[in-house]
Amino acid sequence: MTENLNDYELALNLAENISVNLSPRPPVGAIITNEGELLGKGVTQPSPGNHAEINAILDCKNNNFSTKGSTMYTTLEPCFHEGETNPCVDKIIESGISQVFIGVVDPNPKVNEKSINKLLSNGIKVNIIEDEVQRKRSEDLIEPFKHFITTGMPYVTSKIAISLDGKIATKTGDSKWISSEKSREIVQKMRSLSDAIIIGSKTLKIDKPSLSAKEISEQPRYKVVLNSKPSNPERYLTLKSESEIIVFCEKTPTDLSSWKGIEFIEIASKDNKLDLKEALRILGERNCMNVLVEGGGQLIGSLIDLNLINKMRLFISPMLIGGINSADSIGGEGIEFISQSKKLTDMEVVRVESDIMVTGKVKSHV
Repeated sequence: MTENLNDYELALNLAENISVNLSPRPPVGAIITNEGELLGKGVTQPSPGNHAEINAILDCKNNNFSTKGSTMYTTLEPCFHEGETNPCVDKIIESGISQVFIGVVDPNPKVNEKSINKLLSNGIKVNIIEDEVQRKRSEDLIEPFKHFITTGMPYVTSKIAISLDGKIATKTGDSKWISSEKSREIVQKMRSLSDAIIIGSKTLKIDKPSLSAKEISEQPRYKVVLNSKPSNPERYLTLKSESEIIVFCEKTPTDLSSWKGIEFIEIASKDNKLDLKEALRILGERNCMNVLVEGGGQLIGSLIDLNLINKMRLFISPMLIGGINSADSIGGEGIEFISQSKKLTDMEVVRVESDIMVTGKVKSHV
């Protein structure tokens, strides 16, 4: 049986419109139909809530619909292993659903095709969505999850507000505000969907940021500062909130009495530059799946040099700053040849008030 593109579109829309941080879970949408009638729908909830498939089955019961002989559309292969919830694949089998359409196979080694095979062995028809556009959207939905589950590293997004001439601040360090109010609202939402926000010591000193998601209840779990030799604890006061503060450093301050509420983690340093990959690895161990980098040009450039940025979002403002001493948007070592450049793929360009928002995945040269 060929998939109903409209039915799967509804499941996709449910997943794409999830507006809370599910980390380390991926966003998933599921619906259940029978002969063209929608019986129930569901999305994955934050831990320890139910997965999308369970919520769709429960929704059918709440609507007084039987799931026997019905069809499920889900954006990701149902879970197979016992975790915070019972395996979704078992609940699907118990429900009497006769056919399941899946957007993408789960990249998690604990699941990968195991649920598909179990459904098939229990007489349930299984189909992978064939429409290329819908399948691509399904893959994009779980890209951070796939990266995290297969590498143990967070999916890193960098956010930069820049002028038309590529500056992020004037020669005096002034940067408020380069981007429009609406652009800044988008950044607040990005923060709320992130597990950790990273800045460098220079950004902390000059901008005195709070890194909070203003007027949004959900906040990042960690606010992270990269600072080889931490000093001036009063600078960190602007970061104080319900989020935990982590400082990656070369050496922990000897007197911690002035650093209450701040966790120091020592990592290797070379030429006064901290091991950025090690910092991200540690965040990955703490189940940080999505990390947002809001540092200055040097931090972002260094991460790009090391191929540690997965996605970039630039807010380009129609202004010119100029000046050889004004802060550039990207520093680091840079490249020698254009053939070595990192390309942005899957680009999305959107007008945000007077700004242009450019979003793309970072593809390194081969």
